[in-house]
Amino acid sequence: MSDDRARQMAVVGERIRRCHHCEGMNVHDQTQASPGYGSPSSPVVVVGQSLCGKPCMRAQIPFTGGSGRFLNLGLERAGLGKSDIFTTNVVHCHPPGNRSSLPHEIQNCRPYLLRELAIIQPRLVIGLGKDASAALRGIFPEARELPWPFTPPRSRRRNSKIPDLLSAPHPSWIKYQPADERDAYVASLGSALRWGFRDTTTG
Repeated sequence: MSDDRARQMAVVGERIRRCHHCEGMNVHDQTQASPGYGSPSSPVVVVGQSLCGKPCMRAQIPFTGGSGRFLNLGLERAGLGKSDIFTTNVVHCHPPGNRSSLPHEIQNCRPYLLRELAIIQPRLVIGLGKDASAALRGIFPEARELPWPFTPPRSRRRNSKIPDLLSAPHPSWIKYQPADERDAYVASLGSALRWGFRDTTTG
């Protein structure tokens, strides 16, 4: 199953890298696209708003450098590595001038995100930022929304094809907050990631 998912994800990745649905997007080293990264069998998917700048474009890994360090710190808290989870974006390209993604860009990229989520079938999807959270609510309108700061629910929705959703502030915002708020953000994110990997019937 894992090998089959990896093959399916490779096909999606190639389509994303070749995509030119949006004018001015997916220009090499400027607005270049990157597919999601990580384990196609991960129980947790982290979704951002759009691909970050040159470090992400060149590494072909979302959340590389910059504010991505807060995700890395959360992963460390959970005892996980970036390759253990799956990270992706609502818009797989880097918008020019680091602007917000436009509605038609979100819509054009939606099939890629849908396919990534369908392959992985995660238990928990974490949306980082408003665009990501809004997109995920549209994809999973019947999902249970978990609170932020994260508090483990009393039970896990087992054998469900609908994941739990967690909406969190984007790490690019939290990096400008006081140290205690940054620490609380990392702790909450780490707790959510750890819970998502727990194979238990209770929180």
